[in-house]
Amino acid sequence: MSTRSKQRGTDTETKVVRYLIENGFPRAERRALKGVEDQGDVTGIEGVCIEIKGDRSNKVSAWKAETVKEAAHARAGMYLLVVRVDYKPVERWEAHIPWNLLGAETPIFGGDLEDWQWVRMDLRLAVELLKADGYS
Repeated sequence: MSTRSKQRGTDTETKVVRYLIENGFPRAERRALKGVEDQGDVTGIEGVCIEIKGDRSNKVSAWKAETVKEAAHARAGMYLLVVRVDYKPVERWEAHIPWNLLGAETPIFGGDLEDWQWVRMDLRLAVELLKADGYS
């Protein structure tokens, strides 16, 4: 990973954490890396694992799998993937959340959490959903 890519990743994580703090999650902060036992990019929101991606490779499927793995390490009941979208403000960046974590009893199509079982929304809506579910 190039220095420029790392800088973009750090900038992306910092902007998401700042947005979380300003919108009801005052204890949110960037998490230190833990190697193979990584637990997501944000700490300070009990029960929530947030993975943040700022690179332009658009490997959303692989990032979703990474998010699920890191949520298991964090023992988080709620998890989401935030993907930076160029030329949009932070609140309009993509947030991906598994369908079954939005109140559904089971995934709508059954089986593993495949790509089509995730819901994509603006980060702004995802933050409102977290607050509505009592995570703030």
